[in-house]
Amino acid sequence: MRRYTSPVIAGTLLGGLLAASSVGTAHADASDAALATALDLPAGITVTQAGDPIAFGVETRAFNDFPRRGGNGQYAVMSTGRASDIFNMSVPGLQPSTNLAGDDTVSMTFDVSAQAAGTCLLVDVAMGTEERVHTYDPNTALSDVISLKKSGDTTEYAMHAGNWYIGQDADRDFERTKVTPVPMAVNSIKYWHGINQEFERQPDDQSAPLLPNVTPFNHFSSVETFEVPVTTGSSVTLSIADANNASLDSVAMVDRVRTAETCSNSTSAETGLTPLRPAVVVGHRGVQNVLTVDLNPDTPQIERYDATDNGWHPGGVELRFRWYRYWIESSNCNDGLLYHWIPIQDADRQSFAPTLDEKGRCLMAVVTGKKDGYRSETFPSPASAQWTPTLPIQDGVFTNNAVPTITKPRNDIQVNDTLSASTGSFSPRPDSFSYQWWADNQPISGETGETFRVTAAQAGKVIRVRVTARRLNFDPMTIESAPTVTVTNLDFTSTPTPRIEGSGVQGKPLTAVPGTWTPLTDKFEYEWYADGEKIPSQTRATFTPSSGLIGSDVHAVVKGIRAGYNPKSFATPTVRITGASFTGGKVAVTGTLRVGQRLTASATGWTPVSPATRRYTWLVGGRIAQEGTSTMYTVPASAVGKSIVVQVRGERTGYAPITISSPATRAVARGVLTTNMPRVFGSARYKGTLRASASWRPAPVTYRYQWYVGSKRISKATKSSYKIPKKYRGKKIRVRITAYKSGYTTVSRYSGFTKIAKK
Repeated sequence: MRRYTSPVIAGTLLGGLLAASSVGTAHADASDAALATALDLPAGITVTQAGDPIAFGVETRAFNDFPRRGGNGQYAVMSTGRASDIFNMSVPGLQPSTNLAGDDTVSMTFDVSAQAAGTCLLVDVAMGTEERVHTYDPNTALSDVISLKKSGDTTEYAMHAGNWYIGQDADRDFERTKVTPVPMAVNSIKYWHGINQEFERQPDDQSAPLLPNVTPFNHFSSVETFEVPVTTGSSVTLSIADANNASLDSVAMVDRVRTAETCSNSTSAETGLTPLRPAVVVGHRGVQNVLTVDLNPDTPQIERYDATDNGWHPGGVELRFRWYRYWIESSNCNDGLLYHWIPIQDADRQSFAPTLDEKGRCLMAVVTGKKDGYRSETFPSPASAQWTPTLPIQDGVFTNNAVPTITKPRNDIQVNDTLSASTGSFSPRPDSFSYQWWADNQPISGETGETFRVTAAQAGKVIRVRVTARRLNFDPMTIESAPTVTVTNLDFTSTPTPRIEGSGVQGKPLTAVPGTWTPLTDKFEYEWYADGEKIPSQTRATFTPSSGLIGSDVHAVVKGIRAGYNPKSFATPTVRITGASFTGGKVAVTGTLRVGQRLTASATGWTPVSPATRRYTWLVGGRIAQEGTSTMYTVPASAVGKSIVVQVRGERTGYAPITISSPATRAVARGVLTTNMPRVFGSARYKGTLRASASWRPAPVTYRYQWYVGSKRISKATKSSYKIPKKYRGKKIRVRITAYKSGYTTVSRYSGFTKIAKK
């Protein structure tokens, strides 16, 4: 099994259509119920599988044209071997092979009830195979085959669309070349897509027919939609059979079983499928450069063939494509006689990359619209004004995907270093490369190899390399690398670690000592930093820190400079700047440790002087709750059960700041609500309404109510008002109000009794 790998495309997600990963698997063995779900079976249709169970599976990974748009993200797999091998790259020799139980034939049967009778049954199917394609005469050689037949009907409904969808009248010499649909068999299908066929497609391909290298099956067809008219009691059987071949398998990918009112070939099928704008072919007209059918040239994007809004009326139309080349080399190809156009094998996608067979010839693509229940329509019609062939195909143009790079032995470049050039990445793959090295904006004479040794002439300059890609029938393409860093002559052979001399006390000078360098420097340059931030205007060896730097870590950066050598910079160890110190006394917290109460912090005992500024940080349960200059803190509900600590930071110019903390308080208690006896007012007679009122603090407070007759609780009387029923005439009624507030103790109080009038 021969495989090709494109350096650009292999493993790439192309337009989201053919995405697949070699990591993991979405395969699951399929029961009848699992198949029904994967196939989106409509009401009135049931499915039954027949044959070896290992031949059936359910998949979810995006691959080829599956899962179909408009489905549930699943599709079914039915194989002449083990269905799980479709994405199994560990099969021996990458050749899946399993002899199924029985005659190597498996099938799924769709039974039609009265609910779906009188409709057209549609099913989307594509074929994958390990068989050799385009090799045998389909009339004499056996091959694996997909079949779709209805009970009591010998018609074969699993048919491949043949060389084209478009038709012409007999008087245009078309009938004698017309190829009708053929059985869905490996040897009959004219349009296959191989796994990673080199240069067949490139990124930005709208139909993305390349299949990622995650399947051992060599070829896949595009999706076909099979249609079967059904009646009550119809049984429709979809099968795949191995043609007496025990060593190679084929697979059917199946999705979106559905019904429409009519089949597309019915005289009662809906009509009117039509493009809203004439489609045009876009892209560079070169060998192995991708051309794409732009379905609506008025929009900036290229619409996908299966998009709901792809430029065709009435929307939701799915498209099929056939590419043709003109029969001779000509610059005038506006020939409406289809007999003069040759169908291109395996070119049935929205995009196509011309081969040498198309060089010098015009191309055109015909587009067929398909929609459930509609008669299929094809454009351009040879007799219409929408006949828009391309100009002749010329030499191809490379696509540059990555510029050349220069590999060097270290981050910088010195004289005598050897540099190496990569070629970059081109699509398609070039036959050969040539090189030219540059210093600044001038080519370096004689330097045309893949490697280059830097000389003294390049000191102070940047280096580039230009790589030219060449391929037969392609225009050469030259791409330049990014420039390197500037070339330097040499490095210092010995450098010490600079240090700082001085006490580190503010107001006292610090001196950066660079040490002895080999060879000796011409000069040194200095920079000073405090806590990693550069100190402006401090460029001498000596620096005197001010009081504003107390507590900061100061260091110097020393740069050695000598003509012909790379400047080198080294940082000294840091020195902590200190000032006069004072000590803190103690911090006390006063006040009631209860929610809603205000606490006060006091700090005393600072020596030798008090701070000029103090900053208070209140911590509740170890977390910061309040920061600032306020000495007071009101206890919130969130502090219940937690202890409180206050930290006081004292600062004064010329002194090192100091922070002292209070001892942790005991746990904060819940707050206490201020209450009074609830008041009841209103009409105290039959059908009268009593209302309860309370105003407890601190607000806001949540109230709940319960009304009582005597000492007995009145069921469901839980609102702030109560309408008196007849049975309580002459009774005494009161209300209990319960108050809730976060962080406070819940409290309940009763009102006094209200006597209800007897009449």
